[in-house]
Amino acid sequence: MNGPGFKAAIPGRGLLPTTGAIRGGTTAGGISGFGWPTVVRAVLVWLVLCVILFTATRTAIATMRFADPDDALRLLEVRDLLGGQNWFDVHQYRVAAPEGVPMHWSRLVDIPIAGLILLLRPLVGAAGAETVALVAVPLLTLLCALLLIARLAVRLFDQEVAGIACLVGAIASPVLFQFMPMRIDHHGWQIVLALAAFNGLTARDAGRGGTVIGLALAAQLAISIEGLPVAALFLGVCALRGLRNPGERHAWLAHAATALALGSIALFLGTRGLLDPINHCDAISPVHLAVFVWGAIGANALRLAAPRPLVLQIGALAVIGAGALGLLLLVAPQCGTGAFAEMDPVVRKYWYSAVKEGLPVWNMPPLNAVTMIFTPLFGLLATAWYWRRASSAPERLLWLDLLLVLLGAYGVGLLVARASGTACVFAAVPVAALVRDGITALRTRGVPARIAGYAAAAVVLLPALPVFLWNAWSPASHDKPDTAFHVTRCQYAQAARALDRLPPTDLFAPLDIGPNLLVYSHHRVIATGHHRGSAAMRDVIDAFIGTPEQARAIVRRRHATMVVLCPDINEPQYYADAAPDGLAARLLKGKPPAWLQPIDPAPGSHLRFWRVVD
Repeated sequence: MNGPGFKAAIPGRGLLPTTGAIRGGTTAGGISGFGWPTVVRAVLVWLVLCVILFTATRTAIATMRFADPDDALRLLEVRDLLGGQNWFDVHQYRVAAPEGVPMHWSRLVDIPIAGLILLLRPLVGAAGAETVALVAVPLLTLLCALLLIARLAVRLFDQEVAGIACLVGAIASPVLFQFMPMRIDHHGWQIVLALAAFNGLTARDAGRGGTVIGLALAAQLAISIEGLPVAALFLGVCALRGLRNPGERHAWLAHAATALALGSIALFLGTRGLLDPINHCDAISPVHLAVFVWGAIGANALRLAAPRPLVLQIGALAVIGAGALGLLLLVAPQCGTGAFAEMDPVVRKYWYSAVKEGLPVWNMPPLNAVTMIFTPLFGLLATAWYWRRASSAPERLLWLDLLLVLLGAYGVGLLVARASGTACVFAAVPVAALVRDGITALRTRGVPARIAGYAAAAVVLLPALPVFLWNAWSPASHDKPDTAFHVTRCQYAQAARALDRLPPTDLFAPLDIGPNLLVYSHHRVIATGHHRGSAAMRDVIDAFIGTPEQARAIVRRRHATMVVLCPDINEPQYYADAAPDGLAARLLKGKPPAWLQPIDPAPGSHLRFWRVVD
């Protein structure tokens, strides 16, 4: 599938290029797109982004302020591991003590954080090593993503597009947020692994490409089962390749399914072991491994039986898919309606439905939603253009495959906002190529056309720019509170230093501040926003929306000795709006019940504290 490279627009044919060329073979200094020129371009973009991100987050780094409670709890999980907790035990024993809460997170994400801390601790101490890890790990994850974007750009186009594509992918807000310093949760790695699978589609060899796809999907699913729709997309495209090319004998699907099954088994045994054989719906479990093995057996049987008439192949694929679904529903019927089907209804209403990143994009602030919607949409349009203008049948089929995966990822991202980052990075290369070739064509146009074209290119690269400018210049927008980028005044680290002078105890606090109280102090909390602790979460919610007497019974049953509140975050106000006479509303109004005594162990922290006196 070699070609002469991407050509500029043909005069008289408009501003857009006419075709693209899939570049196979070796680049200077490396193979399959990972040559030194590719690496240098990606690293240069990365260094610029590192400076920008470090500057933007320097205050958060200095004060150890996490962007998300999950980042704080991830650091706590790593601390527990380095402190001697069993590798296969991912309980949080300081949540809902003494039993603790079994987390559904993967140790894979802990490895780079823990490894860097272990490496640096003898040199800069424990606190310094943690700070370096909190900064370095997300930025190194970003570098991995940029290298994969650049490689894909070189495979599809050329070095010039690689640099632009790195910028397009990185500056999309759903992507950039996941790679900021202090952002050590798993979402960045999900994007990287999805990009690895996307690169696998461009391999010229089914064995190598299918294996890359399968292993990348196995790692992604081990980190988060939310990747199942994306995994289905890739496997579907691999199956399509077998249907349209009888000579290929379903090698793509067979290799991908086999790598997925074997990789998932290895990662399950290596990170979860045999201590937890329960069929969970929120993490890869034995039932999922059985489904993957079934799929691998079916795909390899289909490969051995090929070539067969198209109708028989489609029927065989239908049997494989139906068998996988039937196996899941037979062994774990509770998983048939999703990972959170059995969630407590009160927890679902007051917590899960209020987590904006898990909702459709139309629930997001406009500045964020515009990028989530339009960056992948521009990518779809660009990919469709190159598909139609491809100069050969193999190129056209590859562009079709990329289009289908991007379309599916876009649909998932529209329904689950935090998944939109994957669609944005998939769109980066075609968007970059479209902009590059459009600008190249503009050089022969008049000044008005160039100005209009450059403005259009700016909107394609930064879809949120018009919204940002409107917010900046519109008088009406200045009258509205900036909730999208609201930063709490609560100083958790300062409060924790004061609380640590007290003996360890159970703190009754809203779900979102629980991880911060845990990571900064030696105290325990009743619950955090993690669904496997649903019973404790229900107690916290019931107490804050309940009457003072109902809350008192729950607090006493949970043996909490102190109630803690950050008054300027959304969660307490959400409870107060739901129950104007409930405990949260009374505390925010400064009218605590008689069994709570106001105290101020941490002046200036902006947190509020009450001692349980009855």
